[in-house]
Amino acid sequence: MSRVTDASEAAVPVDTDPHPYFRVYSAGNFGEVAPERLSPMSWSLVGEPMERGTRALARRLWGRPPWAEGTHYVFVGYFGCRPYHNLAAYCHLARAIPGLDPEDVTGAYFEGVDAPAEVTALRPGRARRLAGAARLLRELRDVGPRLRALEERVAELEWGLRAALTARSPIALFGVLRDARPVLDEAWALHILTTSGLVPLGAVQRRVYGTLLRHGDEVAHWLSRPRELVWDRLHAAAATMDPFGPGHFLDSSFYEVADGTAPWRDYAVRHKRTATGEADPAVEPVSPADALAGMLSPWRGRTVRALAVAVGEVMAGREHSKSLAMRTLHVHRRLLPELATALGAPAEAWPYLTVREFAGLVTEPGLADRAGPRAEACRRALRTPMPEHLDLTGDDGVVRPWLSASPPTRRGVAPGVGTGVVMTPDDDPPDEPAIIVCASADADIAPLLPFAAGILSERGSDLSHIAILSREYGIPCVVGYPGAAALPPGTAVSVNGNTGEVSILDQH
Repeated sequence: MSRVTDASEAAVPVDTDPHPYFRVYSAGNFGEVAPERLSPMSWSLVGEPMERGTRALARRLWGRPPWAEGTHYVFVGYFGCRPYHNLAAYCHLARAIPGLDPEDVTGAYFEGVDAPAEVTALRPGRARRLAGAARLLRELRDVGPRLRALEERVAELEWGLRAALTARSPIALFGVLRDARPVLDEAWALHILTTSGLVPLGAVQRRVYGTLLRHGDEVAHWLSRPRELVWDRLHAAAATMDPFGPGHFLDSSFYEVADGTAPWRDYAVRHKRTATGEADPAVEPVSPADALAGMLSPWRGRTVRALAVAVGEVMAGREHSKSLAMRTLHVHRRLLPELATALGAPAEAWPYLTVREFAGLVTEPGLADRAGPRAEACRRALRTPMPEHLDLTGDDGVVRPWLSASPPTRRGVAPGVGTGVVMTPDDDPPDEPAIIVCASADADIAPLLPFAAGILSERGSDLSHIAILSREYGIPCVVGYPGAAALPPGTAVSVNGNTGEVSILDQH
């Protein structure tokens, strides 16, 4: 593995440094939503701001912990052009919040793999942990206003891009590039905050429900549903065909900004799928949380309802912040090739630069020379299979798979029972109830959900994007089912989103 360097250095490797203490990484939630491999440019727009945002959150919660300082990557990693979350660091973060266990994190985002051993010397004291939990709640309280303000800034970027491209003004395009960086940083910071906050909120909810309700921990999925997600609005906006509208990014790979350039287009597999019928999601006259609250004593009912609303709102905030990050990435997708042409840079070179290097081309044209050697480094990396989980704990520099003693198991992440015929996200919706089967799924599947009786995915976790979407639509969902995407269309399947059971009723 090569070493990441500052943009001012002459070396051009692609891999990031493993953290000196937290050295176990997992494709985890990245594997559910991002392409298998990302270009260096996309990594600089995804991984690096996520890293900065998570470090900043750690500092706000716990002061300046030594494990979140220095030049080492802590929370994310980029090895062999593949994105990874730092499993060991996120499990350490869980241990820094009172009442939270690493298993809460691995179950939420890492498909239940075993947590690495704790570095006990780095755990903060009890007083600092309690103070950090209180600060996290205050941060979550302010998510709504921050999202509304950020939505306006993203819209201004999109309008600025429209004006700059219409005027064909390189100066205006550079102005958009300059303005986009703080917007993207804020979008990823909010996504990190809501993603992190969901884990302790969910843990508190399950434990309180387990005390107040019979089988309370089992009904949390029924009650924890966002009242509204942003994706329906974005898909409706995409139907207007406005090339600068807020939903235009849905036609592109969400994370890969070089999805029109080889070889990155071979990994950028996500595209919009537009519904072709008039089906609508079921409308419930009373939400499950309100119905259950009405059966309880007043104080129990208020507690159940308040926790369900809090978790649902943070879920919605997570999806909203992600959509704003995707829209800002789409601004870069439109912007960078135009600027590369204006600068006289080779069209195939810009995906191999970082966004900082690209912005520096005006004053340092020699930075473009980094693209050639880095492209060769990427070609070598892409030929190397990367394991799902990385173990970098050895002193010999060898990358080994992280071997989990717990075998992966299927799990229900959105309750209910659904029966229907198999369809893939690329199929036309059938006239009969359908079970959508896929290797993994993201918000690009949203237009098909009104036609679905259930979802069966090879990947996923309790708080994956498809789990949140399924709960919002009230559709049963089972994840962690090997071979789901290979089930032949037309096969009759039943999925139980409560227990994770899957029955193949009739296989053609």
